[in-house]
Amino acid sequence: MAKDKLLDISLATLEIFCLVYVRKNAIEVANHLDLSQPKVSRALAALRAVFDDPLFIRRESQFQATETAHNLYPIFCQMMACSQEVEYLVRGGKGVMAANVEVATVPQLEINLTQSIKQAALAVSEAEMMVATTPWGEGTAQQLLNDELDAAISFERADNRAILSKSIIQHRGGHLVARKDHPIWQAPNIDNMIDYPLVKLITMPFPANRSPLGCYAKRVGKQLQLYATAPDLGSAANSLLNSDAIIIIGVQGAVDFLKKHQWIACTKN
Repeated sequence: MAKDKLLDISLATLEIFCLVYVRKNAIEVANHLDLSQPKVSRALAALRAVFDDPLFIRRESQFQATETAHNLYPIFCQMMACSQEVEYLVRGGKGVMAANVEVATVPQLEINLTQSIKQAALAVSEAEMMVATTPWGEGTAQQLLNDELDAAISFERADNRAILSKSIIQHRGGHLVARKDHPIWQAPNIDNMIDYPLVKLITMPFPANRSPLGCYAKRVGKQLQLYATAPDLGSAANSLLNSDAIIIIGVQGAVDFLKKHQWIACTKN
């Protein structure tokens, strides 16, 4: 039955899902797509019926994705990318002159990327542009050097000097959080932090191994370990108190909550 229902799901519905996943607010998504809020709600309801899962749970003023939603997000992103590629092939088959641009990126940066590139291109040229995205991988840098890709966007700069790159996401700092008797407090610096496992909140926008801390660990030849994925701050606090794990928090309200636990310490880094 679920497979039959899935056939009725449009690509527009998948786009709404992906935007809600990233923006965590249905009203903001409706305004962005110039849709009514009920239409966004109906799209989410259709997907909930297919997968028999709430997909998003309202927590205060934001939506929190369920585990099913976390699993669906990269799949739906890939489906959107395939749709773009099919569109290009169909239009090319009709003889329409179109520039084809292929960009490698991570799922968290993929939403609205094709539309943004097209809009930027229209500002300088009236020529039609077809934009396709492909997942970032270990061989992406070499593909750039081989001219197999036009661009790549990720969370870290290229380490090959032949590739011109710069950081587009700046680290604004955060709070290092761990139990008060944790050995990290002897020298709370980044080189020591990557030696301890990480607690990750399920609402964080990227997997632990693709976080800024995880990217730094990889750059210096280490593998950042994930201790637990916590559904809420209470569970995160429990993991911190009973392990050598640490967590990086950038939201002051979350830091204040964790400080209330007697045996947890926080410091700005």
